[in-house]
Parts: sequence; C-alpha cells; structure tokens
Amino acid sequence: MNRDIFSDIFGRFFQIELFGESHSEEIGIIIKGVPENIKLDFSYIQNELNRRRPAQNDLMSQRNEIDKFIITEGVENKITTGKNIRITIPNIDFRSRDYLQFEDIYRPSHVDYPARLRYGSDFNLKGGGRFSGRLTAPIVAAGAIAKLILEQQGINIAGYTSQIGSIRDENIYSVKQIQERVETNAVRGIDLELTKDMINLIEKVIKQEDSVGGVVTIQIENYPPGLGDPWFHSLESDLASAILSIPSTRGIEFGTGFKAATMLGSEHNDPYILKNGKITTKSNHCGGIIGGISIGTPIIFRVPIKPTASIGKNQKTLNFKTKKMTDLKIKGRHDPCIVPRVLIAIEAITAIVLVDHWLISKNKYNHK
Repeated sequence: MNRDIFSDIFGRFFQIELFGESHSEEIGIIIKGVPENIKLDFSYIQNELNRRRPAQNDLMSQRNEIDKFIITEGVENKITTGKNIRITIPNIDFRSRDYLQFEDIYRPSHVDYPARLRYGSDFNLKGGGRFSGRLTAPIVAAGAIAKLILEQQGINIAGYTSQIGSIRDENIYSVKQIQERVETNAVRGIDLELTKDMINLIEKVIKQEDSVGGVVTIQIENYPPGLGDPWFHSLESDLASAILSIPSTRGIEFGTGFKAATMLGSEHNDPYILKNGKITTKSNHCGGIIGGISIGTPIIFRVPIKPTASIGKNQKTLNFKTKKMTDLKIKGRHDPCIVPRVLIAIEAITAIVLVDHWLISKNKYNHK
C-alpha cells in the first residue's frame, strides 16, 4: 500500500517522519532539521528506549523487544552533520498468528473496523499495523535527541504517573523531584504510598483479565518566554496535536485545565510580578502558556490515558462475516495498564515540539 496516504510527518523546522509497522522487519524515523555539530549521547538515547520497552516488569506486556537503535544517516562519530538523521529499530519478538482470529471478529475499541473502512479489507492490522503503539519506539529515539538539544539550552522535561484508576496524586513536583523518584517504582509515580496503591490496583486488574487507565503529568522548566504563535500553530495546539497522536491518549489540559470552568476570573488570573529582577506570575493557572506563547513559567499539562483495549476478559462483539454476536477472548501479550510506558512517548513528542518551536523562533525572529 502507498505510504503517501498516511500522515507520517510532523513538525516544521524539526520534522519527524515515521516508517514501518508493528510486525514488519523494522520500524524507524527520519529526523529533518537537526542542527549540525550536536554531540549525541548514544547511551542516553538507548536508555530512553529502555524506559519505553515492554517486559520491564510483571505489570507490562511481555513482548520482549530489545529496541536496539541503529543510526544509518546524519551522524558521524556521534556528532550531527546537519543532514537528515535516519534511525531504525528491528522488530524481533512478534507473533502474527495471534491476530488471525480478528479477520472477521473485530476487537472492541480497536482500529480494526475504522481502518478497513478507510483503507480497505486487505489492510494489514497484525499487531495494530501502522496504528500500533509500537511506533512510539522511534518517536522516543527522536525525542531523546530533542531532549539532548533542549538540555544544552538548560531546558528540562520530566513526566510522571499522577493517576491510575481513581488513585490520584494531586501534588505538583519540580523536574528535579520527578527525575529523582520516577524510576524508583514500576508505575513511575512520585508519592511512595500512592504508588503502592496504584500497583495493587493494577495487580488486581491483571487477575480480573482486565485493564485500567490513568493520567500522565508533564512538567517543563526553563523554556524561554516568547515562543509560539497564535491560532493553528500555537505552542498549545502543536503540543495537543502531537500528544493526541500518541495511541491511547484521550485529551490534554494545561495548568488548571478543566477546573478553570468552575473558577472566577479573579481566581484564575495570573498577576504579573517581579521576582529576582525578572518578570513572572504570582500563580500559574495558565500552565506556562498564554495566547499560544510561552511566558517563562513552568509549562505543566496532564494527559488522560484510556484503559488498554486488549483484555483477556470475555466480551460480546459482532462477527462481521456471519453478522452474529459472538464471544471474544483476546489472547496475546498486552499491557494491563499502558500509562507508565506511554509516559515516555509523551515526554519524547513534547521535546520534539519544544525543539521545533525553539528553532522556528531562532530562525524566524533572531531575537537579541
């Protein structure tokens, strides 16, 4: 099938293009617009992929992908050349036979039915095909490069699991606090008592052959003020577009978010103040962005993640061949809670957007 029919490309100055499928020999990404002479830390890129990969613990899918990345273009002696960077990741541990039963019985809340409406009955959906979360692996690799660029500018990103099911951590943490604690537990939570409850909930769901969702919170510090544009390429709209492209995401809220609907203007407004000789705001209900443009305060947003659609619990659904309802029990290796892994992909795509806007501003306006 012609790849041109897919929306594989995202970004304007720092641009990514995905290729491959869940059960193809390899998946990968082409990155355009990476400045030259950027020193890449290959161990850091691999570690980011390791954070996203399955089979890290008993709470994740046991598909055992090593996710060893290979850079074939755009880098020499670990230094960027300014040309397009091409990264590939081999697919090693896939079981296409697990998907034969879904030729006639489409899985509830999966893309099987709408994808075939859009692309025809011969469209390959083994492992989710082009729609699979497996494609977040190359995004994470590209995001790692974006993070390295941002870190050289003193800009830091960190995410954590702030909610699993109804168990919610309502505290706000600094990037440093998140980075110090997020890898100390299987759910990538921060509050130790709450993470225990989150783990217990996921373990309960596993026994029930079901799944559960949650919320990812992202915190960004030291992003320069004045980056972004109004309307269709605002910093908020580009972040939202990118993040909602990640499978299983169901929305986004910046700063106070949906709670703003219950507040008065006098409560939600962020008055400007001087602090240590710099302009900032007394509060941060806006989440660091006003009018689609960064204001220099921490950028904070939350992303709800739906329960994994593939569950072992018996479900009733339609057999499209017989036109009769039938029992469906999905076999295979699936995450009972995808939140801790999606978190890494959301961090990555966020970094890609932030670098894109930084480069746009640098090239377009050349502020002194």
